[in-house]
Amino acid sequence: MVMKRNENKVPKFDEIIFENRNMEYGAYDLRKRSKSVTSFSILIAVTICVALVTISFKTTERGTGSSVAATNVVAVLDNYDPNLIKVEPPAAPPAELEKMIQNVAPEVVTDTSLVTSFIPISEELTRLITDGDVNDTIMSVIDEPEEITPAEPEPYIRVEEMPEFPGGDKALLEFIGKNLNYPQEARDNNIAGRVYIQFVVQPDGSVGRVNVLKGVDPIIDNEAVRVVGLLPKMKPGKQNGVPVPVWYSVPVTFQLIY
Repeated sequence: MVMKRNENKVPKFDEIIFENRNMEYGAYDLRKRSKSVTSFSILIAVTICVALVTISFKTTERGTGSSVAATNVVAVLDNYDPNLIKVEPPAAPPAELEKMIQNVAPEVVTDTSLVTSFIPISEELTRLITDGDVNDTIMSVIDEPEEITPAEPEPYIRVEEMPEFPGGDKALLEFIGKNLNYPQEARDNNIAGRVYIQFVVQPDGSVGRVNVLKGVDPIIDNEAVRVVGLLPKMKPGKQNGVPVPVWYSVPVTFQLIY
């Protein structure tokens, strides 16, 4: 029995992958030719390497590279005559160095510059010596130095013992209210509000450096400054038990009553 050969072509791996796909797009063609292109590239690379190695080997044999061993050349002289060799006489010794000049003592010369013991005398001194009494003295006027006032220390903002008005804050506000004069101009123009005054309580309790911390209008601001300047001595503030200048602030209220 004779078996018939299966003439059906077995599909290749690439054909299986690109089955039911567009084989004309280009990817199929690249994948199909990849083996042949790779083999051809390897063959070219190997050929170039073999050619380079061959050229390098031939160049080394022809040149004077390190692979060629050097041959020592020995010259043999026949009929050697030692008289032919001239020996130069030794060089003459150097001349003696000149002796160094010894230190010479400095020459002493006479000073020819003008020497005088004359001291100019003022006309006033000449007059006193000629016409005056030998017991007279010359009084010089020296200006007295100006009195230097030491700079005031910078006031503290807070201390261990703060300043206190006699009777407390209530008595302080009562004193301000009794001595406050509401300016008529401020009344006529309906100017009212609260003016904050800042001042320094000195180490002796007196009030100084009065200024407006937050004002309303110059008319009533100036009146608030005037009233605070009338404050009597307060209990000074202390730091480490020592009286020091301390900043203090107080509100002065101007209120219109109809």
